[in-house]
Amino acid sequence: MLRPHLLIAIVPLSLSAGCPPAAGEVCGLSSTPPTADDVADGRGKATRSDGAAFDESGSWAPAPASSVDLGTLSMIMQFDETGSVVDDLIADGAFPICVPQGARSEKSGQANLVEGGFVTDAAHDGGLAILGKEGDTLLGRFAFTLVDQSGASLTFSDGVFRVPQR
Repeated sequence: MLRPHLLIAIVPLSLSAGCPPAAGEVCGLSSTPPTADDVADGRGKATRSDGAAFDESGSWAPAPASSVDLGTLSMIMQFDETGSVVDDLIADGAFPICVPQGARSEKSGQANLVEGGFVTDAAHDGGLAILGKEGDTLLGRFAFTLVDQSGASLTFSDGVFRVPQR
């Protein structure tokens, strides 16, 4: 039988735990780091909803830029979903790291496709999963929907990258 003072300690822990992510996922994406068979070193690729090819050279940078850039696609990664500084998590090897991509805030980043003026926002979002680091090469996955000023949307899915630090 639980004693009343123990019950008080147990209930808050269970309420704060929330729902765990699906097994093998982070940010709604596979938690398996991409291999060189998935994407070449120094590159990122994805499926675009408009059918345009997306296989771009890329790089990543810590603060003050804190982003993964693939061609003209930039994914801001200053804070993860808990509000922790992503640069610190990477330096500590605390993988996987989930950086929601939506309206930029203290608990998310924002994706921006400079070519065409597409950005993620509160209604058009997704995720950036940072899954590991090999030397200075950052490994991860991404998927999100962006929107331009006219309201047209563009979705990137099945995104993977293996990019060096710049």
